[in-house]
Amino acid sequence: MNIGIIGLGLIGGSISLGLKKYNFGDRYIGTDLNEKNAVHAIKLGIVDEIIPLKDLIRLSSVIILSIPVDHIKKILPSILNKVSENTVILDTGSTKYDICHSVYSHPKRSRFVATHPIAGIENSGPNSAHSDLFYKKNCVFCDSELSAKDAISMAEKIYSIMKMRKIYLTSKEHDFYISYVSHLPHILSFSLAKTTLEKFENEEDILNKIIGSGFISATRLAKSNPKTWLPIFISNKKNLIEAIDIHIDNLEKIRFYLKNKKYHEINHYMKESNKIKKYV
Repeated sequence: MNIGIIGLGLIGGSISLGLKKYNFGDRYIGTDLNEKNAVHAIKLGIVDEIIPLKDLIRLSSVIILSIPVDHIKKILPSILNKVSENTVILDTGSTKYDICHSVYSHPKRSRFVATHPIAGIENSGPNSAHSDLFYKKNCVFCDSELSAKDAISMAEKIYSIMKMRKIYLTSKEHDFYISYVSHLPHILSFSLAKTTLEKFENEEDILNKIIGSGFISATRLAKSNPKTWLPIFISNKKNLIEAIDIHIDNLEKIRFYLKNKKYHEINHYMKESNKIKKYV
């Protein structure tokens, strides 16, 4: 069985390495618009061969789409046009509704399984890929009722091999929830980094000396690749704007409490926030 990987960066590369670790499939073939990624993917053993997209579609039993969400939406219909009735296609995009909607009425929609393995890091590219990236992490399956049973079964097997926990949501539900627990944190990290860099633009020496672990943790996501995240923000714009508005309201509460010396309210606010310990 040939496994085709479209997009050989962090996520696509880690899936390939994770499946290879457990001897799933016979041959791994890949394609990537970034020639450096393709070269590194061969050197790192992520795939066995780099081939043109049209050949990958023809030769693969399973096709894994691990490219920016706008590119997934763009090429998924044409891939479905060309695959056989037994091919399974799954994507790893961080937004789901736009992608699912783009192929909702496609005659071969049942061959597609919409998934989101939630296990990213701030670094990108095949050099950051590793076989245990997904170990005991969560994978969301979306609109599963629109996928064929054998396609769902294959996708479930793939993520189970990598020891992922499986969750089932509609694509709309996924995008709503993920806007708060993934997309908003990235926005906040980018914003904090930008605010600090602007304030200390000419004080690099001081900045280097006073940065501590709290700032490093809070801005870790600001190192993420804009080419990946801008399409995600655009795709989930409505939910993300709502999440940003609610967060701004919370920031304004703290500012009001500080200005008006309402320190008891700040203490209560922090204690309420401490309840997040139940989840992280």
